[in-house]
Amino acid sequence: MKSFLSFDKQDECPDLLNESVDPDIINLNIGPSDYTLELADTPDKIIRGLSGRESIPRKTGMLFVMPEEKIQDFWMWECLTDMDGLFLDSDGVIVNMHRMLAESPKNKFESHNNYQSRLKLYSSEKPAKYVIEIPSGDITRLGLSVGEKLDLPI
Repeated sequence: MKSFLSFDKQDECPDLLNESVDPDIINLNIGPSDYTLELADTPDKIIRGLSGRESIPRKTGMLFVMPEEKIQDFWMWECLTDMDGLFLDSDGVIVNMHRMLAESPKNKFESHNNYQSRLKLYSSEKPAKYVIEIPSGDITRLGLSVGEKLDLPI
């Protein structure tokens, strides 16, 4: 999942699968479970997100630290697996949640703009500073709800 409104790279066609970034890792308690999350805190890491991953192992995911607290819009650019997304404000309070579905991949005859325009946007709908991506179904499994506060270690 990627945020494209926070950065000026929205008109580029990123080659996300051929770049490597060493992840920073943090541990976070989400509901009754401990998660190991990759930290996405730079524009390149945020844009790349979990693109190209065929699965997200249980109790893992990614924590996005956005440059500013505002309404965040994410999409499933080149994401190969469904996932759940949590949008949190600067205090760690969940302001919105989504079950996000993998999109059919860009085909060789499809332009970058056509691919981008058909991707569903998942919005925080309220200002958010953090976004957490976790395996699909975990929102329900963990019994998470809007208004719940997570103790972020950052």
